[in-house]
Amino acid sequence: MIKRIKIPSIKTLKLILFFTFFIGLFITLYTFLHTGIRLERFSLVGSQIEGFYLRLDKKLILEIQSLHLKQFDSNPNKNLSISTQITIAKNVHFILQYFQKIAIKNIYIKDYQANLFYDGDNFTLNLPELYVKLNLVENTSKVLIQIHDFYLKSYGIYYRGEGVYDLKRQEVTMNGNLNILDKESYHSYAHLDLNIFSDLKTLNIKGSSNVFNDIKFLHALLPNIKNKLVNAWIFDNYSIESAQINDFSITIPLDSKHIVEDSINSLYVLATAKNVEVIFHPNLPAAYAKSVKLLFQNNTLTFYPNAPTYKQYLANNTTIALKDIISKTPSLEITLNTTAPLDSNIHEVLTAYNISLPLNAPETNVTANLFIHLDLLSHELETKGIFKAQNSKILFNGIPVEFGDLKIALDNHIIKVESKNITYQNILQGNSNFIIDTKNKNISGDILIHSLMLVEPDILQASNHSLPFSIDFKEENAITLTLPTFTLNAKLNAPYTFYIGNLSHFIPFSKILQDYKVVNGTLELNTQDFLEYRAKISVNSTQNILINKSDNTPLSTLNLDLLYNQNNLILNSDVFNFTSGGETQKISFKDINLNLDSENLPNTNPKNIEIPTMIEGRNTNLIFKDRTILSDSFTFNLHNETIQGTLKHKNGRADIYKRGVFITLDAREFGDTFLNAITREHTFNKGRFFINANTNDKGVIIGEMKLLNTSINKLNVLQNLMAFIDTIPSLLSLKLPSFNQEGYYLKEGSIHFGLNDQFLAIDALNFKGSSIDIKGQGIIQLESKNIDFNAEFITAKTLSGIINKIPLVNYIVLGKDGTISTNFKINGTIDDPKIHTQTAQDILLSPFNILRRAITSPFEVFN
Repeated sequence: MIKRIKIPSIKTLKLILFFTFFIGLFITLYTFLHTGIRLERFSLVGSQIEGFYLRLDKKLILEIQSLHLKQFDSNPNKNLSISTQITIAKNVHFILQYFQKIAIKNIYIKDYQANLFYDGDNFTLNLPELYVKLNLVENTSKVLIQIHDFYLKSYGIYYRGEGVYDLKRQEVTMNGNLNILDKESYHSYAHLDLNIFSDLKTLNIKGSSNVFNDIKFLHALLPNIKNKLVNAWIFDNYSIESAQINDFSITIPLDSKHIVEDSINSLYVLATAKNVEVIFHPNLPAAYAKSVKLLFQNNTLTFYPNAPTYKQYLANNTTIALKDIISKTPSLEITLNTTAPLDSNIHEVLTAYNISLPLNAPETNVTANLFIHLDLLSHELETKGIFKAQNSKILFNGIPVEFGDLKIALDNHIIKVESKNITYQNILQGNSNFIIDTKNKNISGDILIHSLMLVEPDILQASNHSLPFSIDFKEENAITLTLPTFTLNAKLNAPYTFYIGNLSHFIPFSKILQDYKVVNGTLELNTQDFLEYRAKISVNSTQNILINKSDNTPLSTLNLDLLYNQNNLILNSDVFNFTSGGETQKISFKDINLNLDSENLPNTNPKNIEIPTMIEGRNTNLIFKDRTILSDSFTFNLHNETIQGTLKHKNGRADIYKRGVFITLDAREFGDTFLNAITREHTFNKGRFFINANTNDKGVIIGEMKLLNTSINKLNVLQNLMAFIDTIPSLLSLKLPSFNQEGYYLKEGSIHFGLNDQFLAIDALNFKGSSIDIKGQGIIQLESKNIDFNAEFITAKTLSGIINKIPLVNYIVLGKDGTISTNFKINGTIDDPKIHTQTAQDILLSPFNILRRAITSPFEVFN
């Protein structure tokens, strides 16, 4: 039996042939690799390789002299991202496990040159932007990483550390230290201890640093900052002795094309600097702090100085923040807190930032909380602040104002001021709220006046009055104040000017305007230093003191010039001058009449006149009780309770002395014109007149009036007596030439009188005429003007034959000297006296004589 041989299938045959070929190829490749493969030059995927040598020992050994990677984009302005470089390193690690040694001496990427080495333990990769030397050891699903060198060339960042690469979780954890190096000298600017964690998508770094000198090395790490102000604030506007990063963290997105810009928002840096000088502004001196905390967070760099000082002023709790550094709208924010005088040093800061604050307080500590926001792109400025002071002296554009309590709120160009217990130049006291608009340069508000006094209390004084006001300071040298309710406009810098358009608004607040019955007018007051004042005043008044001489009407319009300083007060007009200075004051009148009636005069008491005062007049008459006292000149001196003076009219002179209730009057050689003006009638014709009077110890004025060579006309008593004589035919013979319708001619006469507030008592009236003498005595009641008077007419003996013709003989008495006398009774009033004859018995029973008999002297009535 023939045994049948089984032939393999075609599929099995093919499989046998494949493995035979693969084994043969492997044996052949191994033989080549073991012997070594050398190629001088060849190209692969667009790259050119020179000096290629590959052989197999325990593992592969690869040596390449030159590798030209033409397909890589080697644009010097476009660096490989860190994620790309890490990916390359990751892939290289996978390949490295099949190699015992790798040496690629030169890797050319256009203008860049790199190299790669692996010695079985350490892997060295030198890429255009990255140099890495590390040791990778696999341990189950992890790779233990020992980084000997990790250097980012373009940033000067050098790192050494060790960690673990978890292949399952795709996480890398590293601990090490980082140095930021000078790229040329490799000098270390700063040393940081870092903890690194990465999920190969992001890189999280945390750490702290040693002490370093400055942060200018960050120029290489941060993106190019085109804004010069931002750049200056990060690198140039301060200097430090030393600094240290206390805490540092950043999250880097590894797949980002703008890795630094995208990482900056996560950057957190807390640092401390010592002996720091900060320049707020290029035109300002530096501020100093012994130490400063620097915080970079949320794209903002903030400075927190400890006990900072600017010049000699302490500025606790002051902060500086550079915000949105990597953005299109970077800004600077300064929060300034200090308690210091608001002087030129503080104004330097405000002026540097174009903050207009028209206030100065060089002698007062002002608590200031100021916030400044500056847009570093548009330079737009925002300011807010609170200024507080107590018991302060503030200068508003040079104008000194004192405040008990002051609060100023600054909101950009609007400044709100709340103030209490304001005092201005001893002129004004009160409370005020007002708003300062520094853009439009004006102030508006109102003031509650506690006390307002201008020059003297009588001139202007107000209290508990609310007064609106506005101030315009557009022109630095012409600041104006307006009080609309007072129609007052003032220029508030030297020379200061105050103009009042309508004085009627001041009448409720001015005693002098009230006293002199001013109804309207204008005033312009000027002062250079609030020590000396000059004013021009025009007033309309219903006063009744100054009387025109021409028409005897009150002067309704008066123009005045005023000069006032600490030593003198001078007030001039066409009709009077007033000067007060030192220990005297003087009032001079000219070409005017003065109405001295008490209801017209201001309510002044001579007892209060502590300064000696002289009142003089020239061609000035005095009016008293509607009676005119003519005067060519007069001089009166007033001091405390004393009045002493002299009045002259033509040949007449009167000397007056008054002290308290005591009065002395000596008047002599006055003429008829003088007395007729007083009586308001043509009472006397020619003659000479004398008066002498004194006050006795009981306050009664006792005096004597003498009359010489005058005719008495238009005296009511004489006129009524003439009328009475006309009713008695037998008395007509008395109407001699010396006593007729033309008056009574008097050679000489005297009147002894006594005067007090109630009565005028005539103790003895003796008139001697050419043919008739008159004697009399009586009392006149001043308030009612009632008169009780007894008169005796005496004729010469040559007229005694007339007695037989008079039927009423009882009324006629013949004296021892042969004279004939007739008695008359006068009563009624001074204005309307009643005349009738009187018997001797009636004379004895008259009220006056009853008083005379009861007391020793008629003047005792005043007791």
